[in-house]
Amino acid sequence: MSSTEKISVNSSLKLSQAITMLTAMYKQNRFVVVSMRPGKDRTLDQNALWFALYQRIAQMTGMDDVEDARRYCKLHFGVPIMRAADADFREGWNRLFLHLDYETKIRLMGACAMFGPDGFPVTRLFNRAQGIAYTDAIVAEFSGKGVVFDDLLSEVAA
Repeated sequence: MSSTEKISVNSSLKLSQAITMLTAMYKQNRFVVVSMRPGKDRTLDQNALWFALYQRIAQMTGMDDVEDARRYCKLHFGVPIMRAADADFREGWNRLFLHLDYETKIRLMGACAMFGPDGFPVTRLFNRAQGIAYTDAIVAEFSGKGVVFDDLLSEVAA
């Protein structure tokens, strides 16, 4: 079990799993910090859609795999959204990353020792509107390159 666990409780089964995880962590460590808040994790649906978009992009373009598509989208669409929306993000990006070569920037968007398995934080910082803008930007760019997303987007609308 890793040092930090996150679980969304949305059913009796998930509640049972959360209690089991908490109990196991307590037995192993004797000290556990628990944070809870009511509500739905707004990113779950968006993350599932984004992963499906990345899969489709990888299947229908010359990108090597899903992770390449994810890194590309984070750098080309996510970073500009955050730079436009958040002065602190923009200032930090400009000071620390703007001067880096493209290969380094794209590599930092994926799993790396410095930022962990999800890479440089971009999409996890989005609010709902920014997430929608990100989705729209991905669809606009890759639809123009022949990637078909209609089935994936109709599932979201349903």
